[in-house]
Amino acid sequence: MQLQHIARTFALLLAAIPILSSLLCAQQPMVLWDFNQTNDLLRVTSGTATLAVLGGLRTAPASGLGSSDPSTNADFALQLTGFPKQGTGARTAGLEITTSTVGFQSVVLKFDVRATSTASRRLQVLYSTDGQTLKAGPAFTLNGGATFTNGLTVDFSAIPEAANQPEFRVRLVSDWDGDSYVGAAGNYSTVGTWRIDHLRLTGVSSGVQPGDSESENPMLLTISSQPMSLQVPDEGGALFRVAAKGAGPLGYQWFLNGQLLSGATRQELRIAQVSPDHLGFYTVRVSHAEDSLLSEEAALSLLTDPTIRPVRVEAVPGPQGSLRLAWPTRPGSTYSVLRSEGWDGLTTVIATGVTGGSLIETPPAGDQFFYWVQVQ
Repeated sequence: MQLQHIARTFALLLAAIPILSSLLCAQQPMVLWDFNQTNDLLRVTSGTATLAVLGGLRTAPASGLGSSDPSTNADFALQLTGFPKQGTGARTAGLEITTSTVGFQSVVLKFDVRATSTASRRLQVLYSTDGQTLKAGPAFTLNGGATFTNGLTVDFSAIPEAANQPEFRVRLVSDWDGDSYVGAAGNYSTVGTWRIDHLRLTGVSSGVQPGDSESENPMLLTISSQPMSLQVPDEGGALFRVAAKGAGPLGYQWFLNGQLLSGATRQELRIAQVSPDHLGFYTVRVSHAEDSLLSEEAALSLLTDPTIRPVRVEAVPGPQGSLRLAWPTRPGSTYSVLRSEGWDGLTTVIATGVTGGSLIETPPAGDQFFYWVQVQ
């Protein structure tokens, strides 16, 4: 009798193991924006994260009717407008999420979106696992109209670097479709709008907790993410950000060309509309009770020359590590080909005065590069 009882108990325990495993592997909420706080639209609804508007876009609350937001009260969404002029600012205008994924793996992003007919139909996802280098994720083709497309999903499960990162970033930005913007259901216009709602990140608990590393000295002040140089469209906005680690509250002071900027004492420095007075080199001094550090310089410049426009370039692998670069051409135009290690800051000019639409390039070994072509 006792043996039968033990056997039944053991069987029940075995049956419970898959249930427990399923619970441990279930997606858990990390951060959420429902945009129902109309007096502070960018404020996170739950979790710890920041949401920034890129490219000088204008924001406003708008109806979230038809989105997946389960709110039973008045439902609002975040409306974005003021996108770049045709042929400028690809992948510069949209939203950026910055959060920590420490304690989580298999991170998933979901959001609802609605686009007017003249808004860009191409929404590109960019992400960074080190707080600096942006990589291209999936792109979505939006349908213009009066209804939301709900539950657009970006699954970062296959990217191990997205797990347990103190500074994980995701951008949702407008992008060219070919060599120019294309409207979602009509002619593209800067006054077209996107509405974003029920923006959230989820993940599976990894068991790692902040501070688990025994090799880190919590008193040591370090800058984990330097400000990035920016090139913005005419009348566009700019956002500089620094990330630092150290014990106790941290202080920040921004400088332009070595001159202290009064009131610029936050982790982020926002410029709503860039003018010539804003151009130059920015640094920030981070400090706590024991130490202070000055960041690297980040340059701010304008994309103002109407005769030079970037176009989309395709890279096709060739023999012995070579690449065949190809891009659309226009009669009478010449092209410059550039290579960079990120979306910002063109670093190496490969060729100038190219008259055709292709070039064979052998990149340096061991690195990941982005290629750009400028129409002249």
